[in-house]
Amino acid sequence: MNEIFKKYYSVLKMSWIQTLEYRANALVGAFAVLSGLLIEYLLLSKVFENEIQTNQSIKTFVSFNHMMVYIMLCMMIGQLKSSWHNSLMMIDEIRSGELNKYLTKPISYFTYNFMNFIGHNSLFYIVYFVMMTITPIIIGPGYIFMGIFQILGFLIALFISIFLSYTIYFSMICFAFWFGEVRALIVSYNILNIFLSGQLIPIALFPDGLKSFVMNSPFRFMVDFPASIATMEYFDIDYFINGVFLQIFWSILMMFIGKSIYFFGIKQYEAFGA
Repeated sequence: MNEIFKKYYSVLKMSWIQTLEYRANALVGAFAVLSGLLIEYLLLSKVFENEIQTNQSIKTFVSFNHMMVYIMLCMMIGQLKSSWHNSLMMIDEIRSGELNKYLTKPISYFTYNFMNFIGHNSLFYIVYFVMMTITPIIIGPGYIFMGIFQILGFLIALFISIFLSYTIYFSMICFAFWFGEVRALIVSYNILNIFLSGQLIPIALFPDGLKSFVMNSPFRFMVDFPASIATMEYFDIDYFINGVFLQIFWSILMMFIGKSIYFFGIKQYEAFGA
């Protein structure tokens, strides 16, 4: 067990060192979140102008500022679970035949790339956690992290959501064994995920039919669930436990699907490519 840990920790460390060479990427990501948040603020402030003037609640949010903190957190989480870089690299490896180097070594392709995924996004973790820390100072207390249990609950839900996101990406990537343009599938999924996970519009504002679908799908547990824990008025232990249980369920299911597709893909994989 210790040898396995050291092996994959080395992969994570290597990916972290490579990421440090492109430190400016984290600042670009932070700029993308802040610019997106500004656009959201300008649009939604017009939509909810009456609620802002009268300081009314908006659906499940106690105020407009509360909703904007939620949206900002959703954008950050969306960046943290993004696997665009790793997905393209893995697709190219399968299509070009470079997957061979993993098949001849005692290493799991699934776990190896998950470590790469964590390492590649590591700088974003640091920058965004700093932004989360100073948010109560800028906007004021009462909107985010109202207690230690919320912080711990958020971190647990965030880690599982990152793993769940990776399993979904892995499942789609494995279709590269049969199809040449899997990138189009990844792009389509990213666009759909940005909308359905609540990064553009809070799920609470969705129409009932669409909201019902999202609440019973894995989309909810990748962004909305961690953000809701961080921004709720008090830590609801029942809500947290039920949500984490469903997160784990979807993670196990998607991991099983992804590894099954990978297994059948390897069966017909050729040394010079798929």
